[in-house]
Amino acid sequence: MSIDTLHELFVHKLRQQYYIEQELVETLDEMAINATNDRMSQGFADHRDETRTQVQRLEEVFDALGERPETQDVPVLDALEEERQTYERQIEDDDLLDMVYLNAGMMTERIEMTAYEGLSMMATELELDDEVHKPLESNYDEEKSAYRELDTLATASEMKSIWDRLTPS
Repeated sequence: MSIDTLHELFVHKLRQQYYIEQELVETLDEMAINATNDRMSQGFADHRDETRTQVQRLEEVFDALGERPETQDVPVLDALEEERQTYERQIEDDDLLDMVYLNAGMMTERIEMTAYEGLSMMATELELDDEVHKPLESNYDEEKSAYRELDTLATASEMKSIWDRLTPS
């Protein structure tokens, strides 16, 4: 498929974000189940539910554009997922695996925030209306919030004992 216009690039990137959000519903569910830190587990479960709503918002954007909601593979997300699964097979220590989940979550949120920033920038240049902008902004805001929660969790008092245990004296 050839991409020759900014609109075509926007739709391509939108399809990639649609892929990401759909894939993350399942991934967040798995991490919510597997994380042993209760706060982390609940955070992943809450964000999974938000992500389901984000998928619906992206479908609204497709509708506003008169495009069919389709996915486009995102190799960077697939690589992160493959890495997470590899760590799950290699790591037996629950606390260490929680650190993998924390890092994977933060990396994924950064990728998503950047993707939404790019989509918003293109939507502005294409002079698309609020039917496109508002759902993208809502999703972006939720991704920023999820990242802040993970960042806060990384320094939370309940994590200090885990960090202390995992860090050599």
